[in-house]
Amino acid sequence: MEAVGRSLTDAVRKMLRMPNVDERAIKELVKDLQRTLLQADVNVELVLQLSKAVEERSIKEKLPPGINRREHVVKVLYEEMAKFVGQDPAKVEIQPGTFRKIMLVGIQGTGKTTSSVKLARFFSRARSGRSCWSVSKELARQPAR
Repeated sequence: MEAVGRSLTDAVRKMLRMPNVDERAIKELVKDLQRTLLQADVNVELVLQLSKAVEERSIKEKLPPGINRREHVVKVLYEEMAKFVGQDPAKVEIQPGTFRKIMLVGIQGTGKTTSSVKLARFFSRARSGRSCWSVSKELARQPAR
Protein backbone atom coordinates (compact mmCIF):
# COMPACT_ATOMS: atom_id res chain seq x y z
CA MET A 1 0.00 0.00 0.00
CA GLU A 2 2.93 2.27 0.62
CA ALA A 3 3.95 2.01 -3.04
CA VAL A 4 0.40 2.84 -4.13
CA GLY A 5 0.36 5.93 -1.93
CA ARG A 6 3.74 7.02 -3.21
CA SER A 7 2.67 6.53 -6.85
CA LEU A 8 -0.53 8.50 -6.34
CA THR A 9 1.39 11.30 -4.63
CA ASP A 10 3.90 11.39 -7.48
CA ALA A 11 1.09 11.56 -10.06
CA VAL A 12 -0.57 14.49 -8.27
CA ARG A 13 2.77 16.30 -7.82
CA LYS A 14 3.50 15.85 -11.51
CA MET A 15 0.17 17.48 -12.36
CA LEU A 16 0.70 20.28 -9.83
CA ARG A 17 4.09 21.16 -11.39
CA MET A 18 2.60 21.62 -14.85
CA PRO A 19 2.40 25.26 -15.96
CA ASN A 20 -1.30 24.99 -16.70
CA VAL A 21 -3.79 22.26 -15.92
CA ASP A 22 -5.80 21.61 -19.06
CA GLU A 23 -7.61 18.59 -20.45
CA ARG A 24 -4.32 16.98 -21.51
CA ALA A 25 -2.88 17.30 -17.99
CA ILE A 26 -6.04 15.79 -16.48
CA LYS A 27 -5.93 12.86 -18.90
CA GLU A 28 -2.28 12.27 -18.02
CA LEU A 29 -3.18 12.25 -14.31
CA VAL A 30 -5.95 9.75 -14.99
CA LYS A 31 -3.54 7.49 -16.92
CA ASP A 32 -1.10 7.58 -13.98
CA LEU A 33 -3.99 6.80 -11.62
CA GLN A 34 -5.03 3.83 -13.78
CA ARG A 35 -1.47 2.50 -13.99
CA THR A 36 -1.02 2.74 -10.22
CA LEU A 37 -4.29 1.03 -9.34
CA LEU A 38 -3.87 -1.74 -11.91
CA GLN A 39 -0.37 -2.48 -10.60
CA ALA A 40 -1.97 -2.81 -7.14
CA ASP A 41 -4.33 -5.51 -8.50
CA VAL A 42 -7.47 -3.37 -8.30
CA ASN A 43 -10.38 -4.66 -10.37
CA VAL A 44 -10.21 -3.27 -13.92
CA GLU A 45 -13.90 -2.29 -13.95
CA LEU A 46 -13.48 -0.31 -10.72
CA VAL A 47 -10.38 1.42 -12.08
CA LEU A 48 -12.23 2.43 -15.25
CA GLN A 49 -15.24 3.60 -13.25
CA LEU A 50 -13.05 5.71 -10.94
CA SER A 51 -10.94 7.18 -13.73
CA LYS A 52 -14.00 8.05 -15.80
CA ALA A 53 -15.58 9.85 -12.84
CA VAL A 54 -12.39 11.79 -12.07
CA GLU A 55 -11.88 12.78 -15.70
CA GLU A 56 -15.49 13.82 -16.33
CA ARG A 57 -15.85 15.82 -13.13
CA SER A 58 -12.45 17.49 -13.51
CA ILE A 59 -13.14 18.59 -17.07
CA LYS A 60 -16.88 19.25 -17.16
CA GLU A 61 -17.70 20.63 -13.71
CA LYS A 62 -17.87 24.37 -13.36
CA LEU A 63 -15.13 25.68 -11.09
CA PRO A 64 -16.37 26.84 -7.67
CA PRO A 65 -15.63 30.50 -6.95
CA GLY A 66 -12.18 31.15 -5.50
CA ILE A 67 -10.69 27.84 -6.61
CA ASN A 68 -8.48 27.26 -9.61
CA ARG A 69 -8.48 24.23 -11.94
CA ARG A 70 -5.45 22.69 -10.23
CA GLU A 71 -7.10 22.75 -6.77
CA HIS A 72 -10.39 21.54 -8.25
CA VAL A 73 -8.77 18.48 -9.83
CA VAL A 74 -7.12 17.53 -6.52
CA LYS A 75 -10.47 17.99 -4.73
CA VAL A 76 -12.29 15.84 -7.29
CA LEU A 77 -9.62 13.14 -7.07
CA TYR A 78 -9.89 13.10 -3.27
CA GLU A 79 -13.71 12.92 -3.32
CA GLU A 80 -13.81 10.14 -5.91
CA MET A 81 -11.13 8.13 -4.09
CA ALA A 82 -13.14 8.51 -0.86
CA LYS A 83 -16.22 7.15 -2.66
CA PHE A 84 -14.09 4.39 -4.14
CA VAL A 85 -12.85 3.04 -0.79
CA GLY A 86 -16.08 3.77 1.05
CA GLN A 87 -17.07 6.72 3.15
CA ASP A 88 -18.80 4.89 5.96
CA PRO A 89 -16.89 2.46 8.15
CA ALA A 90 -18.09 -1.14 8.08
CA LYS A 91 -19.41 -2.53 11.35
CA VAL A 92 -18.52 -5.96 12.66
CA GLU A 93 -21.05 -7.33 15.10
CA ILE A 94 -19.58 -9.41 17.91
CA GLN A 95 -21.98 -11.47 19.99
CA PRO A 96 -20.78 -12.66 23.41
CA GLY A 97 -19.96 -16.35 23.49
CA THR A 98 -19.50 -16.68 19.73
CA PHE A 99 -16.41 -17.00 17.58
CA ARG A 100 -15.65 -14.69 14.68
CA LYS A 101 -13.22 -15.53 11.94
CA ILE A 102 -11.70 -12.77 9.88
CA MET A 103 -9.43 -13.69 7.01
CA LEU A 104 -6.94 -11.16 5.68
CA VAL A 105 -5.65 -11.91 2.21
CA GLY A 106 -3.17 -9.89 0.21
CA ILE A 107 0.16 -9.80 -1.49
CA GLN A 108 3.45 -9.76 0.39
CA GLY A 109 4.24 -6.54 2.21
CA THR A 110 0.77 -5.00 2.29
CA GLY A 111 0.42 -4.91 6.08
CA LYS A 112 -1.73 -7.94 6.84
CA THR A 113 0.20 -8.87 10.00
CA THR A 114 0.12 -5.34 11.37
CA SER A 115 -3.57 -5.01 10.58
CA SER A 116 -4.39 -8.34 12.21
CA VAL A 117 -2.64 -7.35 15.43
CA LYS A 118 -4.46 -4.02 15.46
CA LEU A 119 -7.78 -5.79 14.90
CA ALA A 120 -7.06 -8.28 17.69
CA ARG A 121 -6.20 -5.46 20.06
CA PHE A 122 -9.33 -3.53 19.10
CA PHE A 123 -11.61 -6.53 19.52
CA SER A 124 -10.06 -7.55 22.84
CA ARG A 125 -10.79 -4.06 24.17
CA ALA A 126 -14.28 -3.98 22.63
CA ARG A 127 -15.10 -7.35 24.17
CA SER A 128 -14.03 -6.37 27.71
CA GLY A 129 -10.69 -8.13 27.66
CA ARG A 130 -11.80 -11.41 26.11
CA SER A 131 -9.08 -13.18 24.22
CA CYS A 132 -8.42 -12.82 20.53
CA TRP A 133 -6.27 -15.20 18.57
CA SER A 134 -4.25 -14.52 15.49
CA VAL A 135 -3.21 -17.45 13.29
CA SER A 136 -1.08 -17.01 10.20
CA LYS A 137 -0.38 -19.27 7.26
CA GLU A 138 1.95 -18.60 4.39
CA LEU A 139 1.55 -20.83 1.37
CA ALA A 140 4.60 -19.80 -0.62
CA ARG A 141 7.24 -17.98 1.42
CA GLN A 142 9.47 -20.42 3.35
CA PRO A 143 10.74 -17.89 5.96
CA ALA A 144 7.20 -17.00 7.01
CA ARG A 145 6.00 -20.58 7.60
